[in-house]
Amino acid sequence: ELLEPTRWSGWGVDPGNSRFQPKPGLTADQVPSLELKWAFAFPNGTSAYGQPAVSNGRVFVGSDNGYVYALSAKTGCVYWSFQAQAGVRTAVSLGALGTPVTGPDAAQATFAAYFGDLKGNVYAVNADTGALIWTKRADPHPLTRITGAPTLADGRLYVPLSSLEEGAGANPNYECCTFRGGVVAYDAKTGAEVWRV
Repeated sequence: ELLEPTRWSGWGVDPGNSRFQPKPGLTADQVPSLELKWAFAFPNGTSAYGQPAVSNGRVFVGSDNGYVYALSAKTGCVYWSFQAQAGVRTAVSLGALGTPVTGPDAAQATFAAYFGDLKGNVYAVNADTGALIWTKRADPHPLTRITGAPTLADGRLYVPLSSLEEGAGANPNYECCTFRGGVVAYDAKTGAEVWRV
């Protein structure tokens, strides 16, 4: 099974965004003794916006040049890389493709890494191989971008929408205020849109 119970997924680790990691966890007294084990330089990149996700000895992280990487947590070596259509600012959310699987069928489950890009595209890629499972354009507005981490819960992927319209509004020829934020829910397995607000 690719994902073990003690992991960090997405922005807040769980659907409630508690940002609490009970195990292994660190105490304040342990922080000064931490040492750098390895570092990873994003090839041709200048920034990494979203925090990494960690599961089963892998670190999943995106960069401003549109690549998402799966790295070895022990060595920093690359398992795979995936090129999105634009920079990836979101944290990567990890989970079973579709409804969570338990029991004897859990070993056969496919796990996915979910993220969005700065052109408003949403992706599901195989967390083990980096192969594209599905991608969707979250909103037709040309300035749509996804900066908040998608959240996976009960077989659905919830994606927050934002835009860069405030920058375009400085242009006197731009018809301002044509975008509004929102949330889109997708079937996590197929990418089919369930609803939007």
